[in-house]
Amino acid sequence: MNPNFNVGQKVICINDAFPARIADWCDSLPVAGHIYTIRAMQMGWNRITGFSNVGFLLAEIVNPLSSLDSECGFLRERFVPWFETCSETKHDDAVEPAQLQIA
Repeated sequence: MNPNFNVGQKVICINDAFPARIADWCDSLPVAGHIYTIRAMQMGWNRITGFSNVGFLLAEIVNPLSSLDSECGFLRERFVPWFETCSETKHDDAVEPAQLQIA
């Protein structure tokens, strides 16, 4: 199943297993099980695989611009739509992104 996504839609991160080198491009990352809001969708390419993809920019996470002068998005496949089956207030504390610790 390949769901349709829209800007402004709430999604849940289902995969937060990022490669270590993501720290080169992002200060903050989504966390599995947490709810986020799509603020933009962009075509991009995966720097590791070399394949093109659709990436989400999230309202709750704003990362610095990359060397290509754009913010790196997170792969669409890392998210599923959030269907409002429970109260959003129960999830207010669940939208804090993970901060990368650079050693």
